[in-house]
Amino acid sequence: MKQYQTFLFACLLAVLATAGVFQDVARAQETAGAPVSAQPTVLDLFERASTALENGIVSEKTLELLRRQLVEVRDSNAIIVAEGSIEAETLAAQLRALGPQPEGQDEPAEIAERRRDLTNALAAANAPIREAREITNLANVLIREADRQIRARKIDSLLTRYPSPVFPSTWSSGWQEIEQFWQRLNRDIQAELARPSVSKALGETVPVALGLIAFGLLFLLVLRHPIHRILLKISLKQEPGVRAVALAVVYNLSILLLPVIGALALLLVIPVLDIYPNAARIALTATPVVALVMVIANWLGHTLFAPEQTRWRLLELEEREAKLGLRLCQGLGVFMMLEVVLEALQLDNAFGEAAISAMSVPLIVMAAVLLWALAGTLRNKRADAVPGPGEGEEVEDGEEADEASVKPQESGFLFFLSLLMKASAVLAVTVTLAGYVQLARAAIIPMIMTVAQLGLGFMFYHLSQTLVKAATNRDEAAPAPILVSIALVLALVAVFAPLIALTWGARATDIADAWRLLVNGVQFGDIRLSLDSLIVLAVVFSLGVFITRWLKNLLRRSVLPQTRMDSGAQTAIVTGTGYVGLTLAALIAVSTAGLNLSSLAVVAGALSVGIGFGLQTIVSNFVSGIILLIERPIKEGDWIEVSGQSGYVRKISVRSTRIETFDRHDVIIPNSDLIAGTVRNMTLSNKSGRLLLPVRVAYGSDLEKVKSILTDAARGHFTIARYPAPFVLFSGLGESALNFELRCYLKDVNNILTTKSDLYFTIYNELGKAGIEIPFPQQDLHVKDIDKLLALLERKQEAGPARAS
Repeated sequence: MKQYQTFLFACLLAVLATAGVFQDVARAQETAGAPVSAQPTVLDLFERASTALENGIVSEKTLELLRRQLVEVRDSNAIIVAEGSIEAETLAAQLRALGPQPEGQDEPAEIAERRRDLTNALAAANAPIREAREITNLANVLIREADRQIRARKIDSLLTRYPSPVFPSTWSSGWQEIEQFWQRLNRDIQAELARPSVSKALGETVPVALGLIAFGLLFLLVLRHPIHRILLKISLKQEPGVRAVALAVVYNLSILLLPVIGALALLLVIPVLDIYPNAARIALTATPVVALVMVIANWLGHTLFAPEQTRWRLLELEEREAKLGLRLCQGLGVFMMLEVVLEALQLDNAFGEAAISAMSVPLIVMAAVLLWALAGTLRNKRADAVPGPGEGEEVEDGEEADEASVKPQESGFLFFLSLLMKASAVLAVTVTLAGYVQLARAAIIPMIMTVAQLGLGFMFYHLSQTLVKAATNRDEAAPAPILVSIALVLALVAVFAPLIALTWGARATDIADAWRLLVNGVQFGDIRLSLDSLIVLAVVFSLGVFITRWLKNLLRRSVLPQTRMDSGAQTAIVTGTGYVGLTLAALIAVSTAGLNLSSLAVVAGALSVGIGFGLQTIVSNFVSGIILLIERPIKEGDWIEVSGQSGYVRKISVRSTRIETFDRHDVIIPNSDLIAGTVRNMTLSNKSGRLLLPVRVAYGSDLEKVKSILTDAARGHFTIARYPAPFVLFSGLGESALNFELRCYLKDVNNILTTKSDLYFTIYNELGKAGIEIPFPQQDLHVKDIDKLLALLERKQEAGPARAS
């Protein structure tokens, strides 16, 4: 299984916590188009909102309500502005038909009166639109101020300081508050049991409650593991394919559904007994969320780490690390479960600030340790195992494994995410000890929820890719089609990006405003960029690119091969078709999307100056490439010499031309050198070319014999043309040889080297058979005063015996 550089997990509480928020988003979008008459009076609403924002004494819930009403007013009036008025457009068209008003002279009275009437009527028709625009702008101002105050209050809430747990007094006060809570809870339970209705019903409800408890424990402790083992064994026996994937999904869902059934049975005990003590009423109501958090944390851990299931394990970890990852996942689920209970008790006003601070310390420290360990585990994610000597054999004791096979490989994203997890853990512990409990929760809980969302998104991504591979009969190790992967990534980003934003403190109204901005677009001068225009632009341009490629393939494979054009002309036509097609696709896409580019004319003019100076070489090469494709002074396959390089033209592109030399080296020549420089093309008009072969013979050789040998050698070679006929020139008398030159024309100049070699072989052999010598350079050496030198040598020889005697 290929390695995945991806995400983590923890629990799915982020999805549960943001589900209600998305309902608020949908509700806000549904009421956005409500008519103004169905809303409170606009002026009264603006007055109430202004007063509330100026005084700053209303609650956060009231601010949210006022903001929602302002959004309804703004959106309804924005629709009026966007739709405009047909009457106003008609009057404007009639006014344009009169032409511009003449300057410096009076126009006819009839036309002037008509222009005045149309102008007044146009102003009256535009009055509702103008009023709606004013209301929209005022509502935007009030909405921004409401958002600012709401964010400020949330920040103040996060910076609320509880008693620091560093001081012993905090623990003593907290312990007293906890004891008081248990006393209140005990009294509330006794009071509930003392109620006649409850005590009377206990005889009937207790057996039912015991049955539910037995049923829940049966699924949680007895049936769950055997069913898991059976489903796992069946799924692992299946060959790769759709059936194997379906069985794996069934097994995975059993990890989720069986604990849900058991937990649901246990949760039903509470309404059956009908005991709700006032001290923990909200906490008891939150028990379904508590149970679901733990079940989902366990399910995500089994899904991503999958101990003892290497085939379906999504993260490439060793077995020991996979088991550790599952335990860390379950531990984080326990933390989230306890955190939900603590926050529910806090809503019940069960504890004071000292008790909350004291109880938060062990929970935050627990979560920080688990998060730190999880970051370290995921950074040890392994690549696919590298087979060592004798793949599949056991390594003997004391034998070290190949270092490359166990070296962890880190991805950039995984490394960055692990750093964020560790920083969040350290920050949460630090601020908790300082007494900022809410800030610590805001630091560590969103991080746990974020990694859970990333893990969930990665699971969906992997499952979708596996289904595509199974449906297309691809191998499990083979990558999925790139377009499928891109589409999956975009879809998952569109779903999980808002979830992650909400997790880190964004409000549902922020998401609704972002969606409104995408739909309505952003104005840049005369250009409005919106989501629908960008989609139209991308779709039309992609369609144009597809049609262009299809047309290029049609020309290259079907149409042009049936013509008499050479390969260079065919390549030029195909390349030109591609550039024209892309240009037309871009223009049609811009026009279809409704983008007005006239306002960019000034910018384009300014950019042209910069292009003229900064990109002069690139533009020169581009224009030269267009000229080469049109005039075709060279074409692919030609043998040319340019800039000291000689070789065959292999590729002519817009910016440069690739030449393959006779040494099989590729040389990239800028197109401007081919246009402005001197180019020698040996095969432009035809492939014939002249061969000049110099030959030197010794003085005294038979000249006619030499001429006959050279002429016969040229006429006998198959690559040499019969016309013009080969001929021999006596080119001069050298210092030590007679110089001849054989001149002949080749049928194909590309054979010049092999022909030259063959002719030299033949001429050398024939000259040798005829006894004609091929000379080498000769020189005469003259020594001056040789007589004096000889006399000196004789005197030395005579003097030698005399000294010896």
